[in-house]
Amino acid sequence: MNQKSIFTAFIFLISLISNAQNWMGNGDKIKGNGKIVTINRIISEYDEINVGGSFDVLLVRGKEGNIKIEGEENIVPLIETTLTGNTLQIKFKKNTNIYTTKKLIVTVPITTISKISLGGSGNISNEGVFKSNDLSVSLGGSGNIKLQIDTNELNANIGGSGNIDLSGKTTEFNSSIAGSGNISAYELISKNSTATIAGSGSIKTTTTSKIKAKVVGSGNIYYKGTPSETDLKSVGSGEIINKN
Repeated sequence: MNQKSIFTAFIFLISLISNAQNWMGNGDKIKGNGKIVTINRIISEYDEINVGGSFDVLLVRGKEGNIKIEGEENIVPLIETTLTGNTLQIKFKKNTNIYTTKKLIVTVPITTISKISLGGSGNISNEGVFKSNDLSVSLGGSGNIKLQIDTNELNANIGGSGNIDLSGKTTEFNSSIAGSGNISAYELISKNSTATIAGSGSIKTTTTSKIKAKVVGSGNIYYKGTPSETDLKSVGSGEIINKN
């Protein structure tokens, strides 16, 4: 990942954080009534998913567009599922201040997805192994993303204090952190890995052929595997550590 790409990713993450704050709203607090309901919504197909809110999103294999929402009766109607171009937007309605007493789960079927983004304190995970040619995963805020992946190229970016947990395999793995977040990818086997940290976060990666790593600040990059090519640079108190 070149410097221009990293800068673009960081700008996008800042936008994610800003949007997440807007979605949380400043209106009257709405407390969940404790009564669990399940509803289904039908929309058109999508290539990207953008999530903002403090709920769980589960990605499953299936026909795109048939979305299931499970949560409290008076909270579920406040979740918007809309399309902007080819992007599925999942978020709370603007100017709503939500307080849930039960879990809120949105189940999203996917066939082919190129980008997954999370802004806020929610969680995204998938069921089974997700196969794709290229995938970009972005996290802005304090949320968590956990994915099992089989892809040619994977880009993972964090802006904030959240966590991304990855497993599976990829040929090219590009990761970057701006802030105190963590990318845990020991269980993701990559041929080539590029890792960049600006801040106090950490990246853990496993690579078999080539690794290029750079730390600016107090963050740490840990790598496993036996790459034949290494390009390692650290500016500040951070370290790049061989964990074999």
